[in-house]
Amino acid sequence: MVFKTEDEAYDFYNRYAGKMGFSARKANRTLCNYTRETRFRKFCCFREGKRVLDKRRLNVKRPRPETRCGCMAEMKISRREDGFFHVIAFNEAHNHIIVSPTTAHMLRSQRKISKAQSAQAKMVDDSGMTPKASTESMAKCSDGCENVGFTSMDLNNNLPSCRTRNMKKGEAGGIIQYFQDMRLKDPSFVYAIQLDQAELVTNLFWADAQMIVDYGHFGDVVCFDTTCKTNNENRPFTLFVGVNNYKNLIIFGAALLYDETVDTFEWLFKTFIKTMGGKKPKTILTDDDAAMAKAINLVFPETHHRLCVWHMFQNTTKHLRCVIDNFEIFSKDFSSCVYDYENVDEFENAWESMINKYNLQENNWLRKLYNERHRWDLVFGRHSFSADISITLRNERMNGCLRKYLNIKHDLSRFLLHFEKVVADKRYEELKAEFAATQSMPTLTVQVEILKYVSRIYTPPIFSMFYNEVWQQLNCSIEEDHVVSETITEYIVSVSGKNRQYTVAFNSSDDSISCSCKKFDYIGILCGHALKVLDYRRIKMIPPRYILRRWTVDAKVTDIVTSCSSTISSDQSAKTIMRYREMYHLLIQIAKRAAPVEDAYKVVVETAEKLSKEVAECLKDMTFDLNSTAFNIGLQIIHTIPSLLQGTPGLEYANK
Repeated sequence: MVFKTEDEAYDFYNRYAGKMGFSARKANRTLCNYTRETRFRKFCCFREGKRVLDKRRLNVKRPRPETRCGCMAEMKISRREDGFFHVIAFNEAHNHIIVSPTTAHMLRSQRKISKAQSAQAKMVDDSGMTPKASTESMAKCSDGCENVGFTSMDLNNNLPSCRTRNMKKGEAGGIIQYFQDMRLKDPSFVYAIQLDQAELVTNLFWADAQMIVDYGHFGDVVCFDTTCKTNNENRPFTLFVGVNNYKNLIIFGAALLYDETVDTFEWLFKTFIKTMGGKKPKTILTDDDAAMAKAINLVFPETHHRLCVWHMFQNTTKHLRCVIDNFEIFSKDFSSCVYDYENVDEFENAWESMINKYNLQENNWLRKLYNERHRWDLVFGRHSFSADISITLRNERMNGCLRKYLNIKHDLSRFLLHFEKVVADKRYEELKAEFAATQSMPTLTVQVEILKYVSRIYTPPIFSMFYNEVWQQLNCSIEEDHVVSETITEYIVSVSGKNRQYTVAFNSSDDSISCSCKKFDYIGILCGHALKVLDYRRIKMIPPRYILRRWTVDAKVTDIVTSCSSTISSDQSAKTIMRYREMYHLLIQIAKRAAPVEDAYKVVVETAEKLSKEVAECLKDMTFDLNSTAFNIGLQIIHTIPSLLQGTPGLEYANK
């Protein structure tokens, strides 16, 4: 036989080896002294020859299995004067057992990942699936593992090389590239980078358009979470989280920090507020951290700073699980202290009783926690609005959602890609909640006018909370009332089965009402005690001021420019978001319809070229405002990129 190239000869012999049931290997070759081209090449069975003895083998605890057995099967080729490779020797005899056709795909030379398979595997890997799961998926599509062409171990070895190629430009360059790609998808995507004195990247913050818009609607309460760490450097990965009208967690922004100092947190909080157009939250919940608390006092002096109860429960488990024998019962008592008491004296008595019950008088961590009680216990926090976010955090567990996609072994580029999946998951959950709310109505066991009214206004989770308060009203009774002024009357309301009374003040001049339990102040719905007084006053509809827009179905159905004027800077960013989304969805629909048909595809491409020229002509005479946010961001990027990419490939291009 004659072959044009050495590779063609090897491919032939490898295919032959696969059919026969052995693995081929490239053996010795001879090069031309002048041209350095191959003159002679030998291909052989992978079990040819003997392993060279090494004195170090005596010290190896787990020696590799012996595979060489001196097999003589081979094919030799030589380049002739015609420039082609001719077969000059061939031996088909083996001195070992060859494998059956069903296991031939496991032979080393038969295992190869094609470019298409590699691309598919990378796509699946980006979605968070393991290499083994990816291989199993391909096996199903190929009608069996033997038809895939490689093993899960091969795929596991291939993926790190793909990731390495993606990171050749350096970690900083990879992050900048990711942010630039996001700007192409979303023109209103915002990111900020802080450099140290050596002009190296230290802290990163980013938020997309949807995060900014969501903050405009639901940014009254923010939980700042720093409990997640990234990659092997253990860098803090922080999230600004809120709760929407369906009581689902939503993300307002994310950051990767170098450390957790006052200066770092101060830069981050200022950047966050600047991104959100200067709007500050009413309440911010954080973990117990001195540096964080100091930065919050500097940047958010008017904001109520509370400790996140969910974080506190996590710390309780960490500090006390090994100290207390029956931790589960203690957890119930501890939870009761946090949530069940509405009076300071009741809380103090319950706390002292719990400490004595479990002999924790000398526990330093609990003593420190008690000293901070005004920042975490509900008794002291009823005056500040919290949107019931602590309960939502406890139920949804954002860290669990993050762990579904994020792995501590991921490099930063992959970490950012996987974080996109987290955000997409949360938004899809919100979409499902919105869809369900529009397709059904809550079932009313009792036809009460006030319930009919709010069932059309509140989202299902909030209606469920209000529904419970209406039923709670039936257990309430008015014990006494007394007139405070011409328009204000106070009512003493008791609850059946509870040794507790509440004071409800009603103002007849404007139908305003307030209760000593402060439920409306910290959650945003009227309590059963207030509803009892409204019913007593024959007011059958809730006064509009007591229906918070953030809890309604129409919370986000507003003019986007008006609703975001306080959260997006006044450089027309809101209009940009609206236009971008309208065009994006329109063009996506066109692409979906035209892609399967060749003629339709040509029409779209021709029209797009004409449209592109017209848009370019329209933009030709535009001038940039030197004071605009967009211009300043662009200028900052131009000055920053060269310093970020020092020592990385493509620096010359970046400088240009």
